[in-house]
Amino acid sequence: MMLIPRLAWRNLWRNRRRSLITISSVFFAVILAIFFYSIEKGTYEGMIDNMVRYSTGYIQIQDVLFEEEPSMDHSMLFDGRIRGILDKYSDDISLYAPRIQHFALAATDRTTRGVSVMGVDPEKESALNDISSRLTGGRFVSAGGNDIVLAEGLAGILNVSIGDSIVLLGQGFQGATAAGIYRIGGIVGLNIPEMNNGTIYMSLEAAQWFYAADNRLTSLIIMPGDPDKTDRLAESIRSEIDKEWYRVLTWEHMLQDLIAMMQFDMAGTFVMIGILYMIIAFGLLGTTITMLLERKKEFAVLMALGMKRRLLAMVCFAESVFISLIGAAAGIAAAIPVIAYFYHNPIQLSGGLAETMLDYGFEPILPLSADPIVFISQARIVVVLALFAGLFPVYSIFHLNVVSEKQK
Repeated sequence: MMLIPRLAWRNLWRNRRRSLITISSVFFAVILAIFFYSIEKGTYEGMIDNMVRYSTGYIQIQDVLFEEEPSMDHSMLFDGRIRGILDKYSDDISLYAPRIQHFALAATDRTTRGVSVMGVDPEKESALNDISSRLTGGRFVSAGGNDIVLAEGLAGILNVSIGDSIVLLGQGFQGATAAGIYRIGGIVGLNIPEMNNGTIYMSLEAAQWFYAADNRLTSLIIMPGDPDKTDRLAESIRSEIDKEWYRVLTWEHMLQDLIAMMQFDMAGTFVMIGILYMIIAFGLLGTTITMLLERKKEFAVLMALGMKRRLLAMVCFAESVFISLIGAAAGIAAAIPVIAYFYHNPIQLSGGLAETMLDYGFEPILPLSADPIVFISQARIVVVLALFAGLFPVYSIFHLNVVSEKQK
């Protein structure tokens, strides 16, 4: 059996030029496929990460009616039973962040705008998304403090700055009127344009007072220690919690529309990658057919001398596999440093393309994903193509007429 790969390797380089051309086609197709897939995957990973950290979290506990009708009347009571469940699964939970997230009207002497008020625990919120590092001025909210922090875009719309005051009006728990005048203590820049143009942060205690909702939350954000175990952790919490009053949701449920859009968009990328691999497949098949036509007499002589068809077919099959694997390995090796560089230094977009991405809620960059599946998936595809291309010489050798070839 060791003789088969040795013979295949030697035969591969008998026509060096043809082999190098075929290997090069595989090489460049693999690099392009990895690059396209990495950009697509990296873009959506970045968007999902932003949405998870700044909005939904990986897991949320809510009142059972809040998703259908998001009002303060359907806020949840954050009591000792919920804390006990969190303590029970503390080894699997990286952190949890209590939030009140509801709507209000923000008004100045000249402008009024609907906003999303985020009541947060400053320490846990900073651990969740490092929000304090995005301050462009002032300070983030403090526990129990009354100063608020405006998103940068909203501050521009309202034409206010640090030290100014705005009026907030809304509806609190069980129909209570929510009203107050708040001083702006800081301004923060957010990655998600929709949030950047309409978000106000205040301390959790101040939000509970504003909405007359003591000890209540609209959601409890839970971040698992291992995001891959999100579903398992959610199911464990679901089995412990009172299902009559609470719901446990994962990010995949809360971001269904986003995921559907991603899948639809990625289908276009897979079509492009599929075209690249069709070119590879025809290139491999063309090389295989040419090799067979050139070596039919050689095969006939070898079989006449006693070489079994099975062994000869295995040698030809190994040649096809070698060509594919060499091209794929070279393509992956060349792609790794390129992907690694752009993973740490995302491509910054500008001009009209950047504005378009902002309009659709994307950060104007092209981040690349360094997930190993980006490279492994391409290797798998090339191996499958090599196996299919290698079947043709196997079929041809088992149907080769030795007598007629010798007479030629």
